[in-house]
Amino acid sequence: MLRTSTIPSANRLLIRQGGVADLGGIVQLCENHAEYWDGLLPNAMRLNRFFERALKSQDDVFQFWIAENGHGAMVGWEMLLAATADPANRRLTAHATTCLGRQSSALGRMLATHAIRHAARTPLQYVFAQVPTRDTLMIGVLEAVGYQEVGLIPEALKPPARPEQLEFVYVVDR
Repeated sequence: MLRTSTIPSANRLLIRQGGVADLGGIVQLCENHAEYWDGLLPNAMRLNRFFERALKSQDDVFQFWIAENGHGAMVGWEMLLAATADPANRRLTAHATTCLGRQSSALGRMLATHAIRHAARTPLQYVFAQVPTRDTLMIGVLEAVGYQEVGLIPEALKPPARPEQLEFVYVVDR
């Protein structure tokens, strides 16, 4: 008689809410894949403070998720942050950021879809994302899950220089 294996598959992914205990892994993923941040990765201290604030400020709308493989290793993350501080509109618009520890469109779609499903259960009406034009993997991911391209943000030449980016929006359905 065959029994189901109790060893989790390395290919199986779990998405869970992140917490301050995940801070080291989040920063390490960013540092390991700094080329996808176009050289704009702040120093480690600023990066730690930014992510610690994001993790501590989670509420029922704005959240941070960790993707883990079957061995419990962090392979990516997704966060929804408020896109404005304006109290009248703060809970209507979010900014999504995705970091893929391994460059996988399946992982990217899984994280983006998770965030979209979450957004549909909240007051959010729009989720925005900005992606460098050269990041064809993330552009494909966003388009595949229903984001619409709404604009091109030109390259900024004065410091801190920023690359050309595409702006996407997802209109949240209920």
